[in-house]
Amino acid sequence: PDSGKIRLGPTVRLGYLPQIIHFSYPERNLVDTMLYDQNCSTQEARDRLAAFNFRGEDVFKSVSTLSGGEQSRLRLCMLMDAKINLLILDEPTNHLDLSSREWIEEAVADYTGNLLFVSHDRYFIRQFATRIWMLEDGRITDFDGTFEEYRAWKEKKLAVSPSKKEEAEPKKERPRRTGGTKLLEKEVATAEREVARAEERMYDLTREIEDAASDYLKLTELYEQREALEEEIAHLYATWERLSAELEEVKAE
Repeated sequence: PDSGKIRLGPTVRLGYLPQIIHFSYPERNLVDTMLYDQNCSTQEARDRLAAFNFRGEDVFKSVSTLSGGEQSRLRLCMLMDAKINLLILDEPTNHLDLSSREWIEEAVADYTGNLLFVSHDRYFIRQFATRIWMLEDGRITDFDGTFEEYRAWKEKKLAVSPSKKEEAEPKKERPRRTGGTKLLEKEVATAEREVARAEERMYDLTREIEDAASDYLKLTELYEQREALEEEIAHLYATWERLSAELEEVKAE
């Protein structure tokens, strides 16, 4: 922090899920990790793990053998077990494969406390955000509402009065698409798959960056790849958002 203060109320129990998950004892299996960290019984540990889809022999795997998505799911399982009432998530779906993202979303959906998260995942934001703090140009905009309501408010705010010349010109209608909603639905589904594949590549790249922590030259190359991939993901999300908006408009006609 550059300045300011944070005061936590006496009843606040905070949990934090970072982008990159680290465990102090990765050689421990899942049950032992829960036992040492949560101070619970073996049966309680297994029941809680089962609720997060860790079942059977999987609970005896070493934490180090889990994928990044599975480690995020395990950490979230541990946080939820602590009965926290303020959950902070840092890019919770970033770098995760589609299956892992779905499990994170289901776990968050079941959570009943307060949620504060940073995310560029438009789908996740639409699902869970009821208040938006948008950081742009070094300023913060505090908007009390959903992401869709924020977008509508911003578009209305940015709208300027048309000039006389613009008023005189007839409004051009957007050409109608051929193929109806089915073609658009296919394009939206394709865009979603492309986003998922790009996010999976980002996950793999993040793991490579972790493994190359002591290799400066390799890190430089990987950071350049990550920057390019971040731009690609932003473009893919924009395409998905545009197609989704078109589909909604067509269905509303």
